[in-house]
Amino acid sequence: MGAVLVVALLLTGCSEAAAPSAAPGDRHPGTSGAAPGPSGTAPSGSVANGRDPSATGADPSAVSAALDALLRARDAAVRTGDPAAFRATVAAPTGVAGRRQLQTFAAARALGLSHLSHDVAAPAEDPAAVDVTLHYRVAGVDRGDRTATVRYALRRVGGRWLVGAETATGTDAAPPWVAMPGLEVRRGPAAVVAGTAPAPALDAAATTVDRSLPALRRVWSGTPARTLVLVPDTTAEAILLRGDPAPAVGQVAATTDGPTDAAGLATGDRVLLDPDARRRLTAVGRDVVLTHELAHVAVRASVPGTAPRWLAEGYADHVGYARAGLPERILAAPLVAAVRAGTAPTALPTDTALDPAVSDIEVGYLAAWQAAQTVADLVGEAGLRRLVRACTATGGAEAAERSCDAAMPGILGTDRAGLTRRWQQRLAALAR
Repeated sequence: MGAVLVVALLLTGCSEAAAPSAAPGDRHPGTSGAAPGPSGTAPSGSVANGRDPSATGADPSAVSAALDALLRARDAAVRTGDPAAFRATVAAPTGVAGRRQLQTFAAARALGLSHLSHDVAAPAEDPAAVDVTLHYRVAGVDRGDRTATVRYALRRVGGRWLVGAETATGTDAAPPWVAMPGLEVRRGPAAVVAGTAPAPALDAAATTVDRSLPALRRVWSGTPARTLVLVPDTTAEAILLRGDPAPAVGQVAATTDGPTDAAGLATGDRVLLDPDARRRLTAVGRDVVLTHELAHVAVRASVPGTAPRWLAEGYADHVGYARAGLPERILAAPLVAAVRAGTAPTALPTDTALDPAVSDIEVGYLAAWQAAQTVADLVGEAGLRRLVRACTATGGAEAAERSCDAAMPGILGTDRAGLTRRWQQRLAALAR
């Protein structure tokens, strides 16, 4: 789920100097591409072309055991704040890969972890590329573990194994300190903002969270007291943080994701802001996008399961666009144009219409927003929230739609067909 770039008046040519991307091309969280590895000349005896000559013939079980011991020492060093103990696990602390590892230590300490551990399960067939499962929690934010896969390259130094490099695999969402070793952190009453973007961008994001999250907590019991927002400055960092690149370049300005517990409640959502979108949006646009995502954070942590996508995204836009201070006809301009052209949707948006991987989602998102606006017209803000709760189910999209059909008459005083008629009337009135 994510906020979409749909309103021209919320965009700007360049709100701050655009830093060069670490990967080619324009990008949002769905752009494909691989992050480049550390550059520079490898020191003598280091891993070259992914291989360490000193690792030839190494016993895989012994390598795994050595890595397990190294990572236990590193985890303890991060938790206790012992840079010397961490440095002692690094093969070449003054080399490019070694300096990056020391940066990740500082970044993890700045972020603040209440839990950090690694699972080294299988024998290490290739000491230069050992994938390990990492478990962690950010203090004051996560109510359950998040997991990630991190790749380690081991080297023999003075007769013992040490860590030559630590990198993200690109197969799942990388830990923030691995994806952004140069990150800075802003903390507020409700915000934990971490990123490599310029300081004003981090400060503005923290301000939005500190204003919006407490308001959402008042109406969504279960909303976390603090939320982590990630603000990368490069495309490569954003891709590593997302972990699942997909198409639809330029459409998605931000995303929210995270694990859920056995009941279906989110336990540690992350809001990821797209660096290209951040540069294109005005200050108001950035505020709208982040507020949209915080609405997802509040609902996902408060109600088990998921609502129909049209309602989940429509409600989040309802909350976000309330910050814009612009007339609906202007905010919904592409949808208004579609109504006038006779190409607007005639039914509530399907999941396909809201999927950037398969559709141009601009009109679909605006149509979902207008459906939420229609509900608010009928039953007010409390009624809209009540419908979101009632439509949220743990059995998947079809179960959510069935829950919605069952709930509409009691909450709205009409069924899906009646809501659709009123929604179409609203669209026609906007297009006059």
